[in-house]
Amino acid sequence: MDKKYKKKGLVVVAPEVQGSPKESIEKLVEEEKMAYTVTSGISGPSLGRGIPRTAVFDTKGKLIYVGHPMARETEKAIKDALKDVEESGDDSSGLTSRKQDLVAKRGWTNAEGKTIEATLVEVVGTTGHFKFPNGRKFEYDITKLSADDQELIKKAQEAPAGDE
Repeated sequence: MDKKYKKKGLVVVAPEVQGSPKESIEKLVEEEKMAYTVTSGISGPSLGRGIPRTAVFDTKGKLIYVGHPMARETEKAIKDALKDVEESGDDSSGLTSRKQDLVAKRGWTNAEGKTIEATLVEVVGTTGHFKFPNGRKFEYDITKLSADDQELIKKAQEAPAGDE
């Protein structure tokens, strides 16, 4: 599903919930060539019992489906969640921008070394308004980003409109 719908905006996050050692998780990610985020210590809505479980959220962050990843209903839920996303043939994210973003989609690293892929739409004070590839928006304190990322943001803010 990650490969099939990534350009449409699907973001896959795989939480490890059984307390496996970090080395075991990293080995599995490498062996299976997982190109999506695998994390531990995640919190969120109760998904009921059973592993594996899939939760599908729409582009506004609303939980719309919970089930087994191999169930027929899972792909239908993903398609439904992405139905309002506009695709663009020339945009590498697969999404159409509605306004000029401050920094195009890229990997952002926080001071602890954790990364996430997103577009920086704008900065208000020290709050960055980011957008995941699926269009979902979130805010993050840019002072918690790496020094390199903070410098990139500073340069982007100083650049004349239309420059990259």
